[in-house]
Amino acid sequence: MVSVKAVFIVFLVYFFGTNLFGDITIRVANLKQDMELVSRELAGLRTEVELLRRENAQLRIQVEQSNRKQSSNVGTSTQVLQEISNRMQSMENRLNQNEKSQLALQKSIELKMKDLISQMNKGFDQVHSSPSTTVTSPTFDQDYPQKGFVHVVEKGETVSSIAKKYKSQTKWIINANQIVDPKKVFVGKELFVPQK
Repeated sequence: MVSVKAVFIVFLVYFFGTNLFGDITIRVANLKQDMELVSRELAGLRTEVELLRRENAQLRIQVEQSNRKQSSNVGTSTQVLQEISNRMQSMENRLNQNEKSQLALQKSIELKMKDLISQMNKGFDQVHSSPSTTVTSPTFDQDYPQKGFVHVVEKGETVSSIAKKYKSQTKWIINANQIVDPKKVFVGKELFVPQK
């Protein structure tokens, strides 16, 4: 169920853009990461409790054997058993607290996922209810030098900054790469840069 929601969220982020859902996606990812950390800590505490239980059982056997041999050591054995028992009780308390915090975190994530789904449904409703507009596709001409090279867009670069950097022209890059919206050139995109 979570993987379907994740795919659905990725689709919506792609469809509506990162501005609308980016913050929500980051918060959900952070909550999932927190939940994984709590789960790991819980598993570690369970292992520690199990080791303490085994140690306690071994100590009880040793105490019983020493009680049979020496009745004068009863006070010391009881004290050791009490310390082990106290340690186990402390570990069990920590384990219970972690289980409660994990449940609270799961409920919080579920509520946030429901809220996110509600927001996405509202977004779909807005898209369906908005009047359809005809989109005219731009035309591109072949009036640019056919020689050039491929440039991979880096962070902070625009079509015009790339044109200036390589002494090319913005309209050449737009026509050569058939860029519909020059403002939406993303990091990692490969662009052909015409050169005279």
